[in-house]
Amino acid sequence: MGSIIFCGACGTVTGSAYFLETGGKRILIDCGLYQEKDYEKINSNFLFDPKKIDYVILTHAHLDHSGRLLELVRDGFKGEILTTEPTVDLLEIVLADRLHLEPKLGPKSLVKKVLKLCWAFEYDQIFDIPGGIHFRLKDAGHILGAANVEIWCEGKKFVFSGDIGRPGTPIIRDPSPIKEADYIIMESTYGGRKHPPFSLAKKQLKAIIEKAREEHARIFIPSFAIGRTQELIYFLNDLVESGEIKPLPVIVDSPMALKVTKIYAKYTNLYDEEALARLAKGDQIFSFPLLFAAASVEASCRIEQIKPPYLIIAGSGMVTGGRIIEHLKRHLSSRRSYVVFVGYQAKGTPGREILLRKPRVFLDHMPVENRAKIFRIEAFSAHADHQELLSWLKNFEKEPKRVFLTHGEPGARSVLLKDIRQNLGFTVEAPRLGRKVTF
Repeated sequence: MGSIIFCGACGTVTGSAYFLETGGKRILIDCGLYQEKDYEKINSNFLFDPKKIDYVILTHAHLDHSGRLLELVRDGFKGEILTTEPTVDLLEIVLADRLHLEPKLGPKSLVKKVLKLCWAFEYDQIFDIPGGIHFRLKDAGHILGAANVEIWCEGKKFVFSGDIGRPGTPIIRDPSPIKEADYIIMESTYGGRKHPPFSLAKKQLKAIIEKAREEHARIFIPSFAIGRTQELIYFLNDLVESGEIKPLPVIVDSPMALKVTKIYAKYTNLYDEEALARLAKGDQIFSFPLLFAAASVEASCRIEQIKPPYLIIAGSGMVTGGRIIEHLKRHLSSRRSYVVFVGYQAKGTPGREILLRKPRVFLDHMPVENRAKIFRIEAFSAHADHQELLSWLKNFEKEPKRVFLTHGEPGARSVLLKDIRQNLGFTVEAPRLGRKVTF
């Protein structure tokens, strides 16, 4: 008999971690960081002994799925980390950035210790783990290298969705369908929500830029370094090179995003047909006139010398850290500042408070008046919306024994749960943190 314990992302959209014990092996699927406010205590404590974990299977490199690998290895994990090759490359950047921001976690060599435990696997091939366990990684269509995880053990099949991408996501391929499972552990980030089409994202971005040009305004886009920044550059490339907008200074003020973009450029074999067609025509999809990189702190500070209008892309995506903080500390109080949100803003984050137009927001413990013009482009989301989540589930040709919804705030989870139960007839639940299920 085996079991699974839900060790994270239960009622939140961060902190993904699931502990599967089967075949005499202890397997952790994801080891994510909580990024919501007041979760420091949860981040510092595991619901299991890291020394006793044999394997980690990592769905992708986003911090909320991979960030606590630093603590896991620091606290004694010596097993193997199984994931895709792009995820290993991205993981080095993500973990080094976190350790730079939180040096108390351990020495710089801690990142190398994590990477030495990583083994890369390709999509769509079945691999064996001792104990009669098999696993396969399927393209999740979320970010470069992201995977859904299939695990066969004790005559049963588990599917861990990780983050489910959207059909039509720029640059990368659409999610690969999975057709059977006994148990499904599935994200619910956008339960109850419908995303506009990606084509609308480009139109909205164009309209915001044109309005900012008229008002000589500064545009600030808090953006995740992995996936979202590359999509933004991709769309801006299209707008500029097609002549739909006149070039204006666009500054990527994120050393991490610049490194990630180089990784994206490395794995063209994972691009979708549209991106490959552009490359075949000679288009440099991550470059266009007046695109600048601010790699150093000095270069970031020199941005202030540029006369608006201009556009800055900087992390972090939820305004919880990074260089976007300094820009908004200086300019959030100006009515000639535009803040454009292109990703999910978790409850309790500064990004959420700015988006909700709170009159005063604390940035790096400093109160800042929020007088900027606030925009939200929901079409950029790399997470499947409500109907896309249901469509992903409908690929399963046989009814699963149970579906467990995680990685979603309570309202989103409950709406999706109700729809799955009523319209698909599946047995579905929203597990609490620490819930143990035997099989």
